[in-house]
Amino acid sequence: MSGIASHLRRTMLLVGVTAGSLGCDPGLVGAGNDELEESRARWENLSMTSYEYVVARSCFCPPSFLGPVRVRVEDGVVTARTFVDGTDTGPDEPGSWFPSVEGLFDLLAEAYERDAHRVEVTYDPETGVPLDVYIDYEEYIADEEQGFSVQSLPVPVS
Repeated sequence: MSGIASHLRRTMLLVGVTAGSLGCDPGLVGAGNDELEESRARWENLSMTSYEYVVARSCFCPPSFLGPVRVRVEDGVVTARTFVDGTDTGPDEPGSWFPSVEGLFDLLAEAYERDAHRVEVTYDPETGVPLDVYIDYEEYIADEEQGFSVQSLPVPVS
């Protein structure tokens, strides 16, 4: 009898811990998309269409996919991507991995649309720029996670 009671107690404890951890999982929070849209609106209200900023990626990929890269945007179009060490991203380099700020918002929107297992993001409270992002699309697949960090906020260029 005590063996059955002990097993039942362990099972209930496991169910309680699992349910508690699911409730705290940032990937399951429904407000993520609302926060994304509020932050995107803050960014758009700045009307900054020509700027530079520095972004680095995190992923299980070659070093050339990591950066950090200085991204130059003119009239809403990325015109240059330069590794912070001074070298340009060449035609074979992963240029699209270093998008405009608008592209960062699009990456987050895609993660929400694809119902990613976990999306963690910190936004700059003033500009709305996503500063630190971690996206895990599939809970049980290793090494497909990705993220980025903005290392310097956008500054206007002319």
